[in-house]
Amino acid sequence: MLGQYNRVPRIELEKRYDLNQIQRFEAVLNRNGYSIQQFPSILEFGCRFGRLTKYLFDLVPQADVFGCDIMKEGIESCRRNYPKGIFIINEPAPPLPFKDGQFDLIYSYSVFTHLSEPNHISWLKEFSRLLRPGGVMLHTTHSYEYLNRVAIFSPNSINKYRLPEPVEAFIQLPTRYHYVVDEPATPEYGATIISKEYVMTKWPQYSGLKLCEYAEGAIESYPEGCHDIVILVKEP
Repeated sequence: MLGQYNRVPRIELEKRYDLNQIQRFEAVLNRNGYSIQQFPSILEFGCRFGRLTKYLFDLVPQADVFGCDIMKEGIESCRRNYPKGIFIINEPAPPLPFKDGQFDLIYSYSVFTHLSEPNHISWLKEFSRLLRPGGVMLHTTHSYEYLNRVAIFSPNSINKYRLPEPVEAFIQLPTRYHYVVDEPATPEYGATIISKEYVMTKWPQYSGLKLCEYAEGAIESYPEGCHDIVILVKEP
């Protein structure tokens, strides 16, 4: 059985990995009455080299697809390789150069896992501005479920968070936003753990959006442990 995977080209394995994540987005969207195929305009926040964005051109061919990232090389690569999309370089903090209510879906994968608390609040407010009434926002986070997973399967991953106490004690505090800086030159970005309770209580407050679902451990992603999926909607 393992020999079958040894014969699969690397690019095909990467495609399976990527589409598995998009399928998990779709599953959670479906549970809340949505589908990625219904959105006329889509923005990926933190698109990098278009790892996920590139599939949207076939999955949602009628949509206007946008991507943004702070990484200049990634955006330049997207512009070359995916000319149907619109890709921009953004600053570490808002605003983005888009009009109010421009997007029907805004999503990110593993971006809110790296934002400082003040910066993540600013971005939640900015995305609320950019969503049309009825629009949907979907993001992944690392929570205590992530810590439980990596403590078993990839314990070395915990070291970068510099937790003030062991995992078992850390997760007893239900509303924690834990952030450590990786690189002093870019204090807005580091390693972030956000508890489920924090997201469920604070994100609707910061964004003014309605929380539709918090899907704990929705994406299994060794050695990243797992990602939770959070869906919010801008009520008409």
